Amino acid sequence: MWILYSFLCAILPCLIYQIIVIKRKNLKCEKNVVIHLVWVYIFLLYIYLALSKAGIGSIWHIGRYREIIRFNEINLIPFSSVGALTYILNIIMFMPLGFLLPLIWKEFRNIINVSITGLGFSLSIEFCQLFNLRTTDIDDLMMNTLGAILGYLIWICVNKLFNLMKKNTILAPICKNIIQDEIAITIDDEINKKTTPLYKNEAIIYLILTVLGEFLLFNWSLIYY
Repeated sequence: MWILYSFLCAILPCLIYQIIVIKRKNLKCEKNVVIHLVWVYIFLLYIYLALSKAGIGSIWHIGRYREIIRFNEINLIPFSSVGALTYILNIIMFMPLGFLLPLIWKEFRNIINVSITGLGFSLSIEFCQLFNLRTTDIDDLMMNTLGAILGYLIWICVNKLFNLMKKNTILAPICKNIIQDEIAITIDDEINKKTTPLYKNEAIIYLILTVLGEFLLFNWSLIYY
């Protein structure tokens, strides 16, 4: 039951935002919009799982401990974490972010935007962890950002592989050399031709809203007490 409650806290602000945008832009439940929303909720599910795994704090933790922010739980020394597994898990956790962002939204089809977004999302998690008993660690920040970058590189590889497979399937051998340069079919193009984004900077808005939803709405004391 608490999983559903936590999930609703993260998703509810995004749902309200979507309803407002759809009504304001007078978007109908067309196939393109529906397909886009399916991809969006795959993205939101991943964001929720990442937040749950990270265990972010909330405003309901304020006053729970003697000090609001405990400086002994903040690590600003790079590569001081114990064990390679910690680094690996933090990298893996953010790889789907780096893959899904360019897959769904065109503005993230460059490594700079993905890196900055990964850094910002990780920074928001580390900030929220100041209020509970989780350590705010610069190593997590660096590894999470690296994970987003690796996810982006994986997207590039998958994209090129899909492009190559499509060309080999569609192009007839006899005319392949003639029209090869005129056809550029990629997996992201296939998705975007069938989807309609709701708004500019949509992904950033979703990230902000899910973090705020978990931070402001999820009252853990209702579950454990």
